[in-house]
Amino acid sequence: MSNPEAFSRILIDRALTDSGWNLLNPKQVRFEVNAASKRADYLLLDLLGRTLCVLEAKSEDNDPYDAKEQARGYAENLNAPFIILSNGRDHWFWNYARAEQQDAYRIERLPSPGDLERLRLKNLQPPRPLGSEAVAPDYLRAQKHDLTLRRYQIKAMDEIATGYDIHTRRKFLLEMATGTGKTLLCAALIRRFLATRNAERVLFIVDRIELAKQTMEDFAVVLPEFNPVIFKTARLSGQLLGSSVVVATIQSLMTARRYREEFTPFYFDLVINDEAHRSIYGDAREVVQFFQATRIGLTATPKAYLKNVDASQLEQENPKALEARQLRDTYLYFGCKPGSPTYRYDIIDAVKDPEGPFLCLPKILDLRSDITTKALAESGWAVLVNEQEENFKIKDLERKIYTPARNLLMCSSFLEKAQRDPTGQLGKSIVFAVNQTHATNLTKIFNDLQPGCALTITSRIPEASALAKEFRDGKRSERIAVSVDMLSTGYNCRDLLNIGLFRPVFSPTEYIQIKGRGTRRYTFKSGHTEYEKQHFFLLDFCAVAEFFEEKYDYSLPLKVPREPKPRRPGPPGGPYPEPPPDGDLRTGEGPSPPEPPPPHDIPVWHGTDTLVTSEVHIVGPDGEKVDVMTFRGGYERDLKEFVEQSPDLKAAIEAEDDDTIETIVNEQFYHRPRMFYSPDKLIVSYGVPATTPAFVYNAIGKKSLPTRDKIVADTVDSISARFNLRYNEQKWVDATAQLLAEDHTALHRFIAGDMTLFTASQFNQLGGVQALARFENREVVFEALRQSTLVRQTLLAANSAA
Repeated sequence: MSNPEAFSRILIDRALTDSGWNLLNPKQVRFEVNAASKRADYLLLDLLGRTLCVLEAKSEDNDPYDAKEQARGYAENLNAPFIILSNGRDHWFWNYARAEQQDAYRIERLPSPGDLERLRLKNLQPPRPLGSEAVAPDYLRAQKHDLTLRRYQIKAMDEIATGYDIHTRRKFLLEMATGTGKTLLCAALIRRFLATRNAERVLFIVDRIELAKQTMEDFAVVLPEFNPVIFKTARLSGQLLGSSVVVATIQSLMTARRYREEFTPFYFDLVINDEAHRSIYGDAREVVQFFQATRIGLTATPKAYLKNVDASQLEQENPKALEARQLRDTYLYFGCKPGSPTYRYDIIDAVKDPEGPFLCLPKILDLRSDITTKALAESGWAVLVNEQEENFKIKDLERKIYTPARNLLMCSSFLEKAQRDPTGQLGKSIVFAVNQTHATNLTKIFNDLQPGCALTITSRIPEASALAKEFRDGKRSERIAVSVDMLSTGYNCRDLLNIGLFRPVFSPTEYIQIKGRGTRRYTFKSGHTEYEKQHFFLLDFCAVAEFFEEKYDYSLPLKVPREPKPRRPGPPGGPYPEPPPDGDLRTGEGPSPPEPPPPHDIPVWHGTDTLVTSEVHIVGPDGEKVDVMTFRGGYERDLKEFVEQSPDLKAAIEAEDDDTIETIVNEQFYHRPRMFYSPDKLIVSYGVPATTPAFVYNAIGKKSLPTRDKIVADTVDSISARFNLRYNEQKWVDATAQLLAEDHTALHRFIAGDMTLFTASQFNQLGGVQALARFENREVVFEALRQSTLVRQTLLAANSAA
């Protein structure tokens, strides 16, 4: 054995031990077992001494995947249903008993003895395709008669089914706006996985206990026969063993490393991360990576840490900085290209959906006092403090100086201008304060002005979660909930009519999350009359909307937050600390400053304040800049304006004259100053190798943009029909087209006629280069593929990125 391989085995031994294998027990683990003329490195046995798994070890500098064929021979001779390929750091798992259906895939942890036993039993009754479980709008009505899945929810489920069944993907990211029914979608997804036996146990991870309880309310209705439980309480009552659906906070799993103590790496078959952008880095990442399951991430605001970053240059200049970005990038973690989730349905889609609208947009009231206006200025608000002039910016108010007059003015203006419900009462409202002290002060002022109208809901208020639920469900008489961050994410209050921003916000993610509290539609009933919620009021006292519309630079890469300092160890088995209260701190996106310990003497401004600006902004169907804050959002808006100004283009679109559309857009629209739109940039931005006419039809709402998989499938079908290809030849074209659409390096090699491309591992299951040699018409078929729209458009993007 070589020294490098010996070192790999040390790492493999440790990984096996961590997963519950006893290396000293020859009835469980055997080494250097003869298989034909060679020796298998490790043999993992069941309780009866039967072969469960062959583990092939390679040196650390070798890709263990390349040992597949060697391990295959061992598995066949020893009748092993499973194969593990490892170099100590990278592990690949192959369910060899089902090798014709699934290739080896990468895992982060090795399976336990119990995991392999369960997988062997599962092989006796293999799952059926995920897509074979038909999903229609009435899919969940047997559980509750008024539950209807919407078209976009079904489309999201089908995108996952296609990736899972056809492309054997095991990571997915759903980027969906707040209020579009992600929990209901998840319940339907879970039911589909369980019904098809692609999952026996499901873990649903949230980041706060309030969200766990809220999720359980829905799961108890939609998934009752699967006995959904909350991990924190079920582990104490013994209910875990009988449950197929476990809802857990990331903190409860991390406490005393319970995820390792109470579960094995393969215990769950499906892991869903709610608010995925917050649970994939730091200590939480270890929890998520421990479970070797299909992973689905849900978020309205994924973290694109690789956006606007030259990865090649950064890798040369600072590889650690690139690694830090890669570790935190939500898209990359869930197996997606930057900016291209498995499925996207944003607030603009929801507002403009022809079957909707399913969400509503805000009416923004820009309300600024004299103090606020001066604090927003470059020079700041100049005040005499202890006979010395000091300057305070907007972020300093209520942190470094108290302003009672401004607080009184904001509260009285809010009560005067906030939206009323159909009965004439003040509409249900959430006000976001600077910190908990500020929240308490605001609540006192509100109740002085209008007794009993407000309550504080922050983490230091006893039973805050229960108060939040009662407020949401209309069981409280108060109309205003004053909070800091506790209600900014995951709080579903459908009849909310007003949001008050009494503090600045510097993170677009946080701003989108806060606005998301008000976007849900709601039907008010007064007597026998129904009133639809058309919009909500965003009462902005800190110029937040203006900041994100005019001043925030969306072209800058996100800042990577500093790693927190190691915490002092707490009591043995003590609870893991809750995440920091400020959502910005978790995202690392240039957030509001953390709440510091208050100075001993914060000065109080005893002067007066007056309202100097009161403007109303109606947000149109295209949303605010922060809602689209992408290249594609600006493209769609500008193209619509261009179409209205170009009768020739409008006529060509009506006639679906693709040639004329291409000519006009190429000559008159592309490469204009400011955004410099071009076909290659659109392909990269949308993640789809479509043509210019396809992008035009999509932008104006005439035809939906085809997915990349649809373009690949159409290309393969067209070439197969043209050359009358046999089934195995069509498989070669499909595998090649898939590779070219995803890998720009492979694309350039293919264009250059480099046939060594087909020695890549993904072609081995087709028989490798020997099988390719039997493909008689491959030259003309591959030339047709080179000339296809798929390859030409993908090459545009590849050359742009080069």
